[in-house]
Amino acid sequence: MKFRFSLLIILFSFSLVAQQIKVTGKITDSQNRSIDGASVLCMDTNENSLGYGFSDENGNYSLSIEKATEEIILEVSNLGFQQQRLTVPSKNSLTVNFTLEEKAEFLDEVVIEAGKKIRIDQDTTTIKVASFGNKTEQTVEDILKKLPGIEVLKDGTIKAHGKRIDKLLIEGEDMFDKNYKLLSKNLDAKVLDAVQIIDAFEDNPILKKLNNSDKVALNLKLKEDKTNIWFGNISLGTGVVSEDRWKESLNLGLLKKKIKLFYLGDYNNLGEKATEMISENVFQNDIFGNDRYEYTAKRLYKINGSEISLFSKTQNVFNTAFLNSFSFTTKVNAKLSLRGVVYLADDKQTQNSFSETNYNLDIEPISFTENNDFKNHKTLASTEVELKYFADDKNYITNLFVLKNNPNKTNSDLLFNDDYVHQYSKVRNSTFYNHFNHTYQLAEYKALSNYIYFGNDNIKEKTKISSPFLNDFLNINNSSVINQVADNKVFFAGAQSKLISKFGKIDITNSLQFEINKEQFESTFDADGTTFSEYENNTRLNQAKSSFDNTFRYNLSKKIDFTGSVNFQNISFKTDVRNNAFIVNPEISINIKKTGFGNFTVSYKENSTLYEINQLTSNLQLIDYRSFSRGTLFDKPLKNSVASFNYAMYNDEKRFSINSSLIYIKTHSTLTTESIITNEFNFMNYVPIKGGENYNFNFSFVNYIRKLKVASKLETIQSWNNSPFKVNSDAFSHAKSYSNIVKYSATTYFKLPINLDGGFAYNYSQSKFNGIKNSNITKEAFANFNYAISETLLAEFNNSFYFIDRSTYSFSNIIVNYNPIECKFSYRLIFNNINNEDNFKTVSLSNFTSYRSETKLVPRYLLLSVKYRF
Repeated sequence: MKFRFSLLIILFSFSLVAQQIKVTGKITDSQNRSIDGASVLCMDTNENSLGYGFSDENGNYSLSIEKATEEIILEVSNLGFQQQRLTVPSKNSLTVNFTLEEKAEFLDEVVIEAGKKIRIDQDTTTIKVASFGNKTEQTVEDILKKLPGIEVLKDGTIKAHGKRIDKLLIEGEDMFDKNYKLLSKNLDAKVLDAVQIIDAFEDNPILKKLNNSDKVALNLKLKEDKTNIWFGNISLGTGVVSEDRWKESLNLGLLKKKIKLFYLGDYNNLGEKATEMISENVFQNDIFGNDRYEYTAKRLYKINGSEISLFSKTQNVFNTAFLNSFSFTTKVNAKLSLRGVVYLADDKQTQNSFSETNYNLDIEPISFTENNDFKNHKTLASTEVELKYFADDKNYITNLFVLKNNPNKTNSDLLFNDDYVHQYSKVRNSTFYNHFNHTYQLAEYKALSNYIYFGNDNIKEKTKISSPFLNDFLNINNSSVINQVADNKVFFAGAQSKLISKFGKIDITNSLQFEINKEQFESTFDADGTTFSEYENNTRLNQAKSSFDNTFRYNLSKKIDFTGSVNFQNISFKTDVRNNAFIVNPEISINIKKTGFGNFTVSYKENSTLYEINQLTSNLQLIDYRSFSRGTLFDKPLKNSVASFNYAMYNDEKRFSINSSLIYIKTHSTLTTESIITNEFNFMNYVPIKGGENYNFNFSFVNYIRKLKVASKLETIQSWNNSPFKVNSDAFSHAKSYSNIVKYSATTYFKLPINLDGGFAYNYSQSKFNGIKNSNITKEAFANFNYAISETLLAEFNNSFYFIDRSTYSFSNIIVNYNPIECKFSYRLIFNNINNEDNFKTVSLSNFTSYRSETKLVPRYLLLSVKYRF
């Protein structure tokens, strides 16, 4: 059945061609300068859309549309220019040029008119940030959290119109690529004028002509006085009660036509982590665009810390962070541009905690305690260089080179029950990736994308463990130190050719890919010069993959499209023996978009993958101070099926949105663990088995009540999971879990000195295994008040409350901002954790495990900072 479905897709995708006419031209301003990114909309005489496109950096545009009426209407618009509309005869080939007049008063209109706080122009939504902030925002991220249509996740990832953004641009330039959190978390909020949400985003000018992108990006528009000059700020903060607290930062920027550059620096011990701003690797599949593949090696030994994800970093993370980032982009000439980023992020973290773990397997559960003193020093250093060469209207070439060096040191002193255990790990990690893309326009709506990529990731890990019960298990001297060295190397190289075509209502992609992947996982294990071969591994995994993708999208109308794809993979791989796998992954979806009722997507896909190298090891290996793990022999590819329904509606002008999804995952074959758990050890073996099921439901509703000047958000996240495990038993049992999170928040926009935002969250989790049921409830609430004491003095009073395991925790912070009028200096006073909460206890559940912990919290401190803007 799969082969018939796949053959039908291939034959159908080559069979449909629509009758078209061609419209070309050039768009310039009154001084005959080319206008880049101007939108061109083509309509029939009934103003039904026939197609649209954008001008390139030379001002040229090109459209292929179906002949519908004797005349067509062309409408051209661009931010800062007067819109133009022309009615022209519908001929087979047309050349229509436009000269747009500047609209100097446009930005003023947006500020003054309430209806122009948000402006929608085709696929670009422009939001004036002054209408949504309250002058307490310090960074771009603080602003983005308050804008309609935009969501900032807890880890700093940004979503716009329900999708994770592809780029965060600044004045139309991509300066940080996937590491955009460096910009959003550090750039001063005061320089920002507007934020643009760009739907159907595509930064490849050849592929942009095809108008079939599903990506979304954000563009930051800075205030007019920040162009063509050096600008930035320097901030100095020090503890005035707790002298051991500090924060220093420096922003420096220059935006000119030919060069843009930013320096971002920060040094603090307030819990803000520098290394979390860096994306570790990128794996991107874009059906109608460019792909990107970066593979990484794997760590073997894990030393646990004790961070609390529930709290903000300033409440529970003891960390000293240093960030140094320099980025630039420049036009070498009219056709060649260069982008570069150099960054160094360094974190030194110390955490103290006490925990109790219970394995609820029998009437008498297995339990143990850990009193942990954890220290970690992590560094991320990298260089990125990207060249973009737009040779002519038909050729676009890019090359991205990434070099990383990421050392990491961890120390842990803990009491396991009453036994002292010491762990030390030193990791060296070096990485490089290179991505070369050449896109060639074969015809009006047909492009060939050639992608060559290669890379190497190498992790060298040295671990020392002092553990009396581990030494007793190995029958060695009680004072002996165990040494484990693990080396994981990954090298890969591949080439891909992708033909992307558009035939009227049909979008087609045919892709052919070849890839080799060589990975080696080697570990040694010794104590006092004695080796233990039964805990050593030397596994090699060599793969040669050939892949063929065929995808088509049929646009039934401008609001409905049908997409089908099938991926064929033939993988020859070798560990101890040579194997061969033939994989077929089909996918189908129906999209209904831009209707008065919102956007709907229904999809179904099948995923088949092979084992990872750490799942193929033949001997046991130590993965933490009390756990051993062993791989298995390859049986057959792992497979699951995913069915999903998504519904979204966004009305940014009214600050209204609904976003929901229901996902069902059926695991046909998977790797699970069979475990033997004792009072001191955990032995795990990977076993191939038929998997379980998983349901995930998400719903969020955002609404702005104009009469009350209140914006509110209601959100729920629910998950049901059923997975097989074998624990201290001869048979597999299914662990069932359920979690439910309900959140509500509201923010006021009163034209009064005082405004507030607040909300609550209810978290319920439940697990059931072998007839034993556990449940846990956590409640949260917050209430923040902003009071404008005067035009220059603004106070914030922030409160958070947590109700966990019959205990209540409250955090109160006061922040006072003093911003003198027409002065380059501003002042900020932070009084953190006024109640001086110093210890936190929590409970978490996972399958058959319950975990109770106590963690030290950051004591109260008073920080005074001075910022100078220039």
